[in-house]
Amino acid sequence: MKRLTIILFFILVSTSSFAGNFQTDLLFANDAYSKGQYKEAIVMYQTVLDADNISTDIYYNLGNCYYKTDNIPRAILNYEKALKLKPDNEDALFNLAMANKLTVDKVDRLPELFIGSTWRNLITSKTVDNWAYYTIGLIFLSLLLFISYLLMQQVIIKKAGFYGGMLFLGLALFTFLMAAQHNGIIQQSSEAIIFAPTITIQSEPNESSEKLFTLHEGTKVTLLEENSDWSKIKLPNGNVGWIKSEEIEKI
Repeated sequence: MKRLTIILFFILVSTSSFAGNFQTDLLFANDAYSKGQYKEAIVMYQTVLDADNISTDIYYNLGNCYYKTDNIPRAILNYEKALKLKPDNEDALFNLAMANKLTVDKVDRLPELFIGSTWRNLITSKTVDNWAYYTIGLIFLSLLLFISYLLMQQVIIKKAGFYGGMLFLGLALFTFLMAAQHNGIIQQSSEAIIFAPTITIQSEPNESSEKLFTLHEGTKVTLLEENSDWSKIKLPNGNVGWIKSEEIEKI
């Protein structure tokens, strides 16, 4: 028992120390950011992220630091990571649009069916966690209403409890579907940002293959296939080709 107490004590102390270090690093990073010391802030924010302390705000601030130091590909990468955690982050959306204006490649997107694009936009309008929170809350409300249906004697209250419970249960199933669909999109699609100033896309994963087209730093691509040295990519306009894996970084 005494040994267990000692172990628990050291775990608590270690956890407390780790949390303290995280908060200290974040405070230093925010302070450097507010003073316009962007290179120092980049180092501190990256230290926080390397310790698995991830948030949309940290990625957003890091993106701003890179934007201020004219590293547009890194800025785009971190804005995209911020939006992956919180798709409705309006500041990140705006700054990403500004950063994309500074890239060379302006790739048109293939037209999508209105219904399909609207459904996808609805699914990705909230994070998986947010959809899950909605599901839990709606199930809780549904249970309360079903309990009122079982316990109350008045006919009007019983009817309201039953139909209200069914309504909230249906909404809970809908939000659960949204969470599952959004998670499926994340699992199925992998995207990356090009970091080479200029890179030629090949028809096959070797340098002697046919050269298809040229891309530049900051362009976002979808990853279709990967091996140790090469990655197969796809552009929003449907163009497909191979690029050296060292020239891109995953979002």
